[in-house]
Amino acid sequence: MSVEPTKSKNTFILGLGFQKCGTSWLYSYLQQSRKFDGGDLKEYHIWDAIDIPLLNYNRVEKPGLISSVLDKSNNLRYLMQTNNEAYFDYFESIFSSTVTITGDITPSYSGLQKSRLSSIYSEFQEREIDCKAILLLRDPVDRIKSAVRYNLDRGNYDEGIKYGETDFLEALEQYYKTEHCTIRTRYDKTIDSVRGVFEEEDIYIGIYEEMFDSEKIDCVSNFVGIQAKYDFATVRVNKTKSATIVNHEIEEKVKNFYSEVYEYCNEEFPSTRNLWR
Repeated sequence: MSVEPTKSKNTFILGLGFQKCGTSWLYSYLQQSRKFDGGDLKEYHIWDAIDIPLLNYNRVEKPGLISSVLDKSNNLRYLMQTNNEAYFDYFESIFSSTVTITGDITPSYSGLQKSRLSSIYSEFQEREIDCKAILLLRDPVDRIKSAVRYNLDRGNYDEGIKYGETDFLEALEQYYKTEHCTIRTRYDKTIDSVRGVFEEEDIYIGIYEEMFDSEKIDCVSNFVGIQAKYDFATVRVNKTKSATIVNHEIEEKVKNFYSEVYEYCNEEFPSTRNLWR
């Protein structure tokens, strides 16, 4: 029987991506621990909305009186986006005698600059809260295909797919070279930024294709400070509903476009040499 790790300090988890790499599973996994409370939202979309012009559609207009009562999440986002101190105050307020872990798992934070990561890290440190970064990676071609399928299924044309497009392969061709795609797929750049700010022991990098193995569930549980729950390996959260289509010609183009990412990950994370194409 695994023993729940004891932690003397409160911890904030900054989930920095990547989209369609298992972040929803991670959030659900954290949620089943009594030590964790993520607050009112999973994805807060504060820093991407402020810092990344491409993602300013995540900015919230000032809610009116009625809407602020009906939709507390937009109210909270607006407050944090217009008063950054409120972000840190809010998460600090979550901690209690039983809750020692909280976090913001917003995959598009993968596009944040080192300077922003540094300010988040420093602010939590000043409040004597440990700040840890989690990044989940997946074979880039599979990540991109899953993102395209997911966005088509929900009619989302905010991320580089032509409005009204319904054809999967057309959408894939449109998407993979866009900035929307690159900020969510240039794992090498994000990891370099994170490593420039966080101590190595405060960074967890998981590989989607192996993250459901009991050994890896142990690793992420120990990193965060919760008891391992191995039966969670079979749980799938926010799974793309429709099947993706295989087209070797387009997939080869996508792989070549992200060849630096493959090379970097093969070097840094040797298991990807066998797990990825």
